[in-house]
Amino acid sequence: MLRGQEIVKKREDIIKALNRALGAEGLAAYRYLYLSHWVTGHGGHEAMEIFTKMAQEEWTHVGRLLERIVQLGGVPVISPTEWERHSYEKYKAPPKDGSKLSQILEDSLDAERAAISFYQELAQKTQHEDFVTFKLISEILADEVEDEHTLDSFYR
Repeated sequence: MLRGQEIVKKREDIIKALNRALGAEGLAAYRYLYLSHWVTGHGGHEAMEIFTKMAQEEWTHVGRLLERIVQLGGVPVISPTEWERHSYEKYKAPPKDGSKLSQILEDSLDAERAAISFYQELAQKTQHEDFVTFKLISEILADEVEDEHTLDSFYR
């Protein structure tokens, strides 16, 4: 076992939590990418730009989580079909009508708030157990807080 793996207390628990995050981030990335092409109506163009940026950030999170799981000697969620089963949050499909921007934004804010809660809790758990994961989770948490602010500002 690598020294970087040995120093991590509760490694299996952390890997499981990272896979939960991986599942949720994969779902969020897909949802935001979908919305970036689907949303229409008043404010739709601005929302498309926001969702495009958010999708890119979420895909970056997926890659960083995959990397950390492997560094810890874990196996990442193998298939996107398993994302929801592992995720800390159920997938919320966008409305069938892309012009329902207020519903889309409300659902997106709910998802960002769930992410903030999850990452805050994981940051607290890893703070003294695994500094590398703590740093990664803190950076993702900061991104999620920024996304909540962006969505809330747009929503108002």
